Amino acid sequence: MRFWVPGGRGMLGKAVRQELTARGLDHVETDTNVDLTDAAAVDAFAEPFTHVINCAAFTGVDACESREAEARAVNAEGAYQVARAARARGAVAVHVSTDYVFPGDAKEPYATDAATGPLSAYGRTKLEGEQRFLAELPAGYVVRTSWLFGDGPCFPATVRRLLAERSEVRIVDDQTGRPTWAGDLASALVSLALSSAAPGIYHCANAEPVTWYGFAQAIREADAARGRHYDATLRPITTDQYPTPARRPAWSVLDTTKLEHALGITLRPWRETLADYMALK
Repeated sequence: MRFWVPGGRGMLGKAVRQELTARGLDHVETDTNVDLTDAAAVDAFAEPFTHVINCAAFTGVDACESREAEARAVNAEGAYQVARAARARGAVAVHVSTDYVFPGDAKEPYATDAATGPLSAYGRTKLEGEQRFLAELPAGYVVRTSWLFGDGPCFPATVRRLLAERSEVRIVDDQTGRPTWAGDLASALVSLALSSAAPGIYHCANAEPVTWYGFAQAIREADAARGRHYDATLRPITTDQYPTPARRPAWSVLDTTKLEHALGITLRPWRETLADYMALK
């Protein structure tokens, strides 16, 4: 048994490799050394593998608006090439996707079979990646996640930096989602790859919805509990008060019931995972 982790040097990729190491599972990671958008480069990748967890993605949501072709190459063509390589080797494959495939106009958590309708280039290219991945490898797994944070650039890191640098930090309070700790997602991805669960789409996010502003408040409180205090004021604002190139869904709450039942797990509340994040710093 050997795992291949494309995108293995990114935030999620590192978490997946740590999970594999903790379980004593052999693995190899690739990043810029194998261009997933190039079929010849993927075919030339000679490492044998029995499982693949695709963490490679163009994740710059705003950058995707002006670089959609580049984003599509990574998020859609790359997903297809991973599926093609896995199918050729008879390997189990898991591809990571996003809550941004949804329009954000729901009032209940999005089920895995809910109608999609991305608002941004990032969401469009990730949805195309899901579709091409499963079309090439119907026995594969797609796992959508939301508001990912961990050891790398992420929302908690940005909030802490801004609180330290500014007298006032304005955070959007009308977008709601479920923050997800990279370590918990990595554990679920590996478990799914090793399971006998039915193929298809799953959702994975830590429990309990919150707004970005509420998330920022919790980050500040978690730091305060560790003796790190900030003088800055946190100020809630609306999306209209913070325009960005890409439109974000107002509602990004994923229904994770299918994954939890398939793996026999209960995903932790995201507040509990902040302790894991703080332990990195």
